[in-house]
Amino acid sequence: MRDLLERAGIRMPAPDQEHSADYMEHGSPQHAAMIGLLIVEDVDAAKVDGYTVYVSPRTGTAYRLEDEIAALRFYPGVDPVEARRTVLRQKVNGLESGKPQVPKDAPPMWQPTGYA
Repeated sequence: MRDLLERAGIRMPAPDQEHSADYMEHGSPQHAAMIGLLIVEDVDAAKVDGYTVYVSPRTGTAYRLEDEIAALRFYPGVDPVEARRTVLRQKVNGLESGKPQVPKDAPPMWQPTGYA
């Protein structure tokens, strides 16, 4: 389709991922919400309510899972409290690990070509 448009003199700008409407920055509050993390303002109140809370040693931010029951599907044979802690730590570490980097020796991404 792009080839046909270019032959007709119509040039499409290259997509700009970082400025598109659906882009979210890695590690942002929107990213945290997408993976099911909530930032906890009052840790003691959250613990009294029965939530598992994890305070990040990297940033000092406290998090809890939006849906703690869903954590059990990842570790069905494990103690539910330990399963929640494990999933919570994994999600926070992924959120705060920084933007993923492509290794220098990675093969180029597949690009679709024209159809014959």
